[in-house]
Amino acid sequence: MENSSYFVASKHRLSTFFSLIFRSPTSYHPLLASAVSKLIMQDPGNRLLVGKDEKSVRQLIRMLNSDNRRSVEQACSSLSNLAGNLHSELLIKCDIMQPIEHVLRSPSPEDLVSVLQVVVTLAFGSDTVAHKMLSKDIMKSLEILFGHKNPEVQRLALLAVGNLAFCRENHNILVTSENLRELLMRLTATPEPRVNKAAARALAILGENESLRRAIKGRQVPKTGIRILSLDGGGMKGLATVQILQEIERGTGKRMHELFDLICGTSTGGIFASALGIKLMSSDQLEEIYRNLGKVVFSEPVQKKNEAATWKHKLDQLYKSSSQSFRVVAKGSKHNAEKLEKLLQDMCADEDGEDILIETAVKNIPKVFLVSTLASVTPAQPFIFRNYQYPVGKPEVPIATSKSSGTTMLGSPTTGTQVGCKRSAFVGSCKHLLWEAIRASCAAPYYLDDFSDGVYRWLDGALLANNPTIFSIREAQLLWPDTKIDCIVSIGSGSLPTKARKGGWRYLDAGQVLIESACSVDHAEEALRTLLPMHPEIHYFRFNPVDERCDMELDETDPTIWVELEAATKDYIDNNSETFKDACERLLAPIKNA
Repeated sequence: MENSSYFVASKHRLSTFFSLIFRSPTSYHPLLASAVSKLIMQDPGNRLLVGKDEKSVRQLIRMLNSDNRRSVEQACSSLSNLAGNLHSELLIKCDIMQPIEHVLRSPSPEDLVSVLQVVVTLAFGSDTVAHKMLSKDIMKSLEILFGHKNPEVQRLALLAVGNLAFCRENHNILVTSENLRELLMRLTATPEPRVNKAAARALAILGENESLRRAIKGRQVPKTGIRILSLDGGGMKGLATVQILQEIERGTGKRMHELFDLICGTSTGGIFASALGIKLMSSDQLEEIYRNLGKVVFSEPVQKKNEAATWKHKLDQLYKSSSQSFRVVAKGSKHNAEKLEKLLQDMCADEDGEDILIETAVKNIPKVFLVSTLASVTPAQPFIFRNYQYPVGKPEVPIATSKSSGTTMLGSPTTGTQVGCKRSAFVGSCKHLLWEAIRASCAAPYYLDDFSDGVYRWLDGALLANNPTIFSIREAQLLWPDTKIDCIVSIGSGSLPTKARKGGWRYLDAGQVLIESACSVDHAEEALRTLLPMHPEIHYFRFNPVDERCDMELDETDPTIWVELEAATKDYIDNNSETFKDACERLLAPIKNA
């Protein structure tokens, strides 16, 4: 496509400017290159305009061969901004890797920093692109730069290798390199913190979990076995979960991250798992944050004593009618998800900014995962957001491509012919930001909008696994296949006693029955009660109050109802004091014997 025809056809206010800039090699001039870079960086519309024009993209790529350092720097800045998922395929089509390989051999640290930023961004945006980027020459150049005198060059080279390894095909190639593993281990011991962290990050992405543990001087799984904490969903009923966590902290004198090797949660439980296992909060801190979250996010008035206002009833309507009609009736969602997202971003932020999940693995914390429901595939599938990669050689879910649509779709753990019993991973990601993972796990229909990253769409994990304990066993087996499970503590947010359904049986109740069944925490409990007697070495503790006072909506903010739930939970703790004592003693055993 000619530049002039494309830009003239565009109604964008800067289309004429860009047409003139990219008409001739004058755009190689540093001042013009700088102007283009700033315009592309400042406005997504400008990025879209330039990124759609192949001749303009090719001209930016040719600028990488310029003898003028400033032109190279500005070209790299423009290309970095175009290297996201939307334009990355075009950059590869325009053969960006050849000039990148040329600049990677530059003696100038400034040139290297600029071009490495392009490589880092390009490799992160798309697995398909990352696979096309990997070559022996690129890896050789990056490994040479590991030893560069400039720490920023070293850091970016390490980030580039880590991002290339997110691609499953690349990962399978890179983990076979003994030389790469040795280089990364050596760099984790350097005195430069930025380089140290980037090398540890690369080890984490490669699934070199034992090498990573040694590098960061992390604790080993106790000889007695793996300790797992599993946390149910439940909305504001999670206040009951917090009380139980507080009781365990009082009984052990330890925080959760000190007691467990693997912490997981669904929906509300996902918030708790992240706060306890990644942010290393105490249960008292968690209570304060969660009460505030409930008041801010669920601040709208809720209809009282009205069954039509309950989420199960709304989902029942979805079952009975079309989803389109349901969304018209519900007007999208009851609460503003932006409030929740802002609170989650504040909670998850570090002094270094925002970390993607796998980057938290370098902090010597437990393995943590959150369960969501991947709704952009049929059938919907459980999706595991995790702060770890599976060890080398462990089976991962394949990525399938839809030939009809040309879009990349995640495969199913049951894809293909199954022979015998194999441990395969669920569909999942360690590449998202922590707040994104929590938001996806908490996207309760009717209450909050679903969550999308622009490629996939998620709903609340409670729709498929409100009690994630069985998932935790599977993840533990994948992470530590040669280590037994010693202790599982599974905590619910309160259930109602079984009672006769009001109004008797009617066919129209079928939708609500199906929703209740899908979101039940008892199915997982029943399965565990059946299977665990075959594994007497596993000490299993399930804490979940069953009481009429646990009858509470997910978005309840009435303090009097909170008090009733807390009273029911206190009674439950008092009545099961011996079981709590046994659990605390079991959790402390490895610490006392260390």
